[in-house]
Amino acid sequence: MYPVKAAAELSGLTPETLRAWERRHGAVVPIRDAQGRRLYDAAMVERLAKLHRLTDRGHPIRDLARLDDAALDALLEERRNAGYGGLDGLPGQLLDAVADYRVDVFDRELSVAIATLPLPVLLARVVMPLLGEVGQRWADGRLAIAQERLVSSMLRARLLSILNQHPRERRPRVLFATLSGEPHELGLLGAALHLHELGQPVLYLGTELPAPELARVANRLGAASVAVSSVDPGQARAALDALRELDAALDPGIPVWLGGANARYLGEALALPRVRAVTDPQVFARHVSHARRAA
Repeated sequence: MYPVKAAAELSGLTPETLRAWERRHGAVVPIRDAQGRRLYDAAMVERLAKLHRLTDRGHPIRDLARLDDAALDALLEERRNAGYGGLDGLPGQLLDAVADYRVDVFDRELSVAIATLPLPVLLARVVMPLLGEVGQRWADGRLAIAQERLVSSMLRARLLSILNQHPRERRPRVLFATLSGEPHELGLLGAALHLHELGQPVLYLGTELPAPELARVANRLGAASVAVSSVDPGQARAALDALRELDAALDPGIPVWLGGANARYLGEALALPRVRAVTDPQVFARHVSHARRAA
């Protein structure tokens, strides 16, 4: 708990501004101690810092104060993304380069985007639209199988380089993998990058890892949790057996998160306490964060 002066300093405000926001707009509701002094917890300080950033960008405090924390986060993300114009055409330009087998152009433009864009902007404005365009062009015959494989392999290599910047991370990590028979990984890789951007330690193990081996690694490292993706409908039955095997082999207290097109079906069919389907990266990040704090 922080007194007024400390809460103001941590959030970048003056004590006078903090008191005015509290009194006039109800931006936060402090706790009173036995002597009647106002105290602020960490969540209140974080909220005040968000309000400070947004008022600096021109939003009036009277409008912001009535928003909840999720709405403030969305507004901050919207403002951050809006600062990067000219990105809408980049996925198409990248695929045009691949269509002409100009691999050097594709790699150069992708590398520049990775080096210059914040990760949330990169994923939302470049990577996900690029994957959608790949699927569309492959379906209508504008992209050959070899070209689709080329995009996937180059994108995978560049994105993995982001995750591998801290290979000696020792804290309990979230392990990411697909099970045997599941070669599709770009969605899984995107989820790992999203968690990495939020400061959660991750370890990306790749595709087609047998359940006993995944459990062995998780138990040996004392993993915070295990994230598994299942996309291929033809592998759903095999995934059920593999997940039951994983559940039996994992140490107690290690949750399993399911993502991908099969996640909801697998979660409902298994009905295992530690196995949970989650398809929204932001919801997934909140669950992982809450689980770590509880531990």
